[in-house]
Amino acid sequence: MEVQIKTKNANLLNFMRKYGTVLGALVIFIIFSFATKNFFTVNNLLMLLRQMSMLTIISLGFTFVMGAGGFDMSIGNAAGLINIVFAITLINTNNFWIALLVSILCGLVIGLVNGTLVAYVGLPDFIATFAVGSIVYGIKMLITKGNPIFFPENIPAISLFIGQGYVGPIPFPVIIMFVCVIIAIFILNKTTLGRRVYAIGGNPVASLYAGINVKKYRLITFLISSFSVAIAAVVLTSRLGSAQPLAGEEFLLDAIAVVFLSTTMFGDGEPRGEGTFVGAFIISMLNNGLTMMNVAYYFQYITKGLVVILAVVISVVLGRKMNLKI
Repeated sequence: MEVQIKTKNANLLNFMRKYGTVLGALVIFIIFSFATKNFFTVNNLLMLLRQMSMLTIISLGFTFVMGAGGFDMSIGNAAGLINIVFAITLINTNNFWIALLVSILCGLVIGLVNGTLVAYVGLPDFIATFAVGSIVYGIKMLITKGNPIFFPENIPAISLFIGQGYVGPIPFPVIIMFVCVIIAIFILNKTTLGRRVYAIGGNPVASLYAGINVKKYRLITFLISSFSVAIAAVVLTSRLGSAQPLAGEEFLLDAIAVVFLSTTMFGDGEPRGEGTFVGAFIISMLNNGLTMMNVAYYFQYITKGLVVILAVVISVVLGRKMNLKI
């Protein structure tokens, strides 16, 4: 009888460690549904998905970096610069595809610099990416002098459709988001790249001795991160219909929160694509619900920070209890 009780307790702890964050998201969803009049409506849920699309895309790229044990502090400023590059290129060429290509190349250059400094020069990722982000911030302010850049009226329709269009009742950014989620989950869970990313994140020295080119794969994760930032920045610019010098900066803290929430899911302490999607939903739901409740923005930051701390603490505590029982 005692053995059965211990087994049930262990199973409950394991279940909570794996799915506690998902249950927490469900609880938050229920609270907002009762606390606000229009939260649980089709229109608001579609708006919530559209709002979280850009954060999700950026966070998916960040998931690769953190999965390999790295960190990228440049993503917010990189999104801001790419949003400016996209608008300027679009205005001067009047060609969406050229603007998209130039934006992606701009993102990849930032990722290449980050990855080279971290993987090949050997700088700590936090310092290297923070420095690159600072340089990028200076460049975008130099280009714009702090002034927004607005789209002219004659730009190609697709340039606005990417961020503002609908396919039936579904916002197009939501479709882009789900495509990115599916691709990220497949790469991380089913490919050699994904397995090596997690191997490096778990033990880079053992990975090196196992024949994995640690430097190359770390560089690849930064390139994936910057590519994701470029896609999200294009969607953001299209949605705004303009390039704002400070646009994208809010993505950094939210993306960090999202990926840390991702590490608390499924019990292995690793950020995963499906976990990142749930984490982005939680953060975006907090932003949406607290705004509808007219909560001041500074309390929103406090609430998001507390939610992340609570999720990580619970995951760590339950993990320790499981290890003690084993």
